[in-house]
Amino acid sequence: MNNLSNMQLFVKVVEEGSFSATARYFGIMPSSVSRQISHLENELGARLFHRTTRKQSLTEAGQIYYQHTLRIVADIEEAKRAVSQLAESPSGHLHVTVETDFAVTFIAPVLPEFFIRYPKVQVRFSMNTDNLDIVDNAMDLAIRFGHLGDSGLIARKLAMSSSVICASPDYLATYGTPSHPSQLGKHNCLSFRTAAGKNYWKFNDQGKTLDIPISGSLNANNLTFLKENALTGQGIIMIPSWMVHSALKEKLLIPLLEDFPLLPSATPIHAVFAHNRHLAPKVRAFVDFLAEKLK
Repeated sequence: MNNLSNMQLFVKVVEEGSFSATARYFGIMPSSVSRQISHLENELGARLFHRTTRKQSLTEAGQIYYQHTLRIVADIEEAKRAVSQLAESPSGHLHVTVETDFAVTFIAPVLPEFFIRYPKVQVRFSMNTDNLDIVDNAMDLAIRFGHLGDSGLIARKLAMSSSVICASPDYLATYGTPSHPSQLGKHNCLSFRTAAGKNYWKFNDQGKTLDIPISGSLNANNLTFLKENALTGQGIIMIPSWMVHSALKEKLLIPLLEDFPLLPSATPIHAVFAHNRHLAPKVRAFVDFLAEKLK
């Protein structure tokens, strides 16, 4: 047997607690197990087991060797599973938590294509503005915006999300077009708010940061609601570009203050999932699909 086979045999002896039980597992003679373990000990120059007529127990060297070989054998088994799953068609129920605005505006239009590609996957969405605990809620995946804290979860960055200042042609025809961020104080700014207090939009003015206080007749914690009000000429909004891509293309909204980049320039969009050495095919398929569409 090669070194890897000896390691696997050694790990199984520890797990089973005896040579005879290990022999039954592999369908070989107990003497063959004993011989291979002796060969391994000779190769290592250390005794791995205390042997008695009834059982085997690990020596100090055996305990150290077991900790290392256990990880190696686990990695090999995980590699086998990863390769075997390449041929598997993604299937099963996929539970995703995502912000409502992103789900409605970006994900919903591309879902038909996902289901055509992966007809065996059924997706359940939990939409919320809060970051639901994916472990406590038994979720497969979360789509989150902004920089992530140290949660112990695994994350893959899908894209960067930039924002735009814009307003409808009717609003601009009535109230004028601001040429500098400082002029926003004279305009009705519809703002995304989750808490009370003053609101500021930040701009880069040739390397200088401008903190511009804004106010208006409406604030909400739903971007779709704000976009719809901007489309009807109610005011100026700051909103992620992916939310208004079609409206800007069709000139239903007009970008403003393009010479003054917003700060931060962009925020990351992450796919977040619980620690798992290998993603299930259904999760990997959905994450790869979103990454493709966000390019």
